[in-house]
Amino acid sequence: MHTKNLKNEILFQVISATRNRDLLEQAPHDVYLDLAIVYFYMEEGADCRKRVLLFNNEQMRRYSVTKEELKEWAMVNTPRLLPVSFHSMEHVMREFQLWDSMGEGTQWAPMYVLSNVKMFLGSACLFYPKVLSSIRNTVQADFYILPSSIHECIILPMSDAYTKSELEKIVYEVNITQVPEQEILSNYVYIYQKSTQKFSK
Repeated sequence: MHTKNLKNEILFQVISATRNRDLLEQAPHDVYLDLAIVYFYMEEGADCRKRVLLFNNEQMRRYSVTKEELKEWAMVNTPRLLPVSFHSMEHVMREFQLWDSMGEGTQWAPMYVLSNVKMFLGSACLFYPKVLSSIRNTVQADFYILPSSIHECIILPMSDAYTKSELEKIVYEVNITQVPEQEILSNYVYIYQKSTQKFSK
């Protein structure tokens, strides 16, 4: 890959910082809370399938690029190539034809799924410009962010019906029983508040 192509194709994804300490020693990254932003590009393999290739420190030297340049390019390219998707849980379940078997007759709390249009590495949308503030305007409340995997997050408007600790027990249980280990993002539940315009533990 030439530097010219790199500028247009480098993307970012979000992974667990605590679960990937060894990997992060080998790659440019930024850490926010217990999350790490890393950079990658897509390459077509011999089987014609796209592969995710992490951009590492050796490549930084080879291409003579800085982490700041990677970040600048990725913050433009990722929302462009993997646009945000934000829909109600009911919409997503119907789209994947799960509603008939799981949804009918169930009283769901107001719940939304945040990802990208590919539903692939979509938790990066947490760091897309203005996405969280736009969600706050949509749901008209501060909200919890449940990191269901590296591919998506669940957005839950804050309510007295549940506590953060109760939600974290659910996230932990789902992580250890249903999410592949390499796709676990976090056991924490985050809170987005309009007053700070960012999310925190």
